[in-house]
Amino acid sequence: MWSYDYTYDIMPRMKLAAGPALFGSETRTRVLLAIALLESSYPREISRVAKVPLISVQRIVNNLERQGVLASRVFGRQREVRLNRQYFAAKELRELLLRMRFADPTLAERIERLRRRPRRAGKEL
Repeated sequence: MWSYDYTYDIMPRMKLAAGPALFGSETRTRVLLAIALLESSYPREISRVAKVPLISVQRIVNNLERQGVLASRVFGRQREVRLNRQYFAAKELRELLLRMRFADPTLAERIERLRRRPRRAGKEL
């Protein structure tokens, strides 16, 4: 009888540089991390910062809002998203996400470089 070495079969399919998929998928984790680091944001901004397609961000936000993890409010046509403070584990979730910023330093760096206020009128670029 012969034996088969499964390590060679499994290794090519493994993602070596994958980020943490703690919340179901790497994308969902990255979106949650971006929302926690930005404190409040818009789906398009989250999409740009996390480098995730807008439709995926919208789907993730809708799903997490239905579960009570996120809260959003609409200002005109803009939808502002943030972690739901009334979620039963909101404090623990936020602490975990803020610790996870070290798992994806490029995302944290992009958010730190993000300009969050308007430029003064007439100021040169």
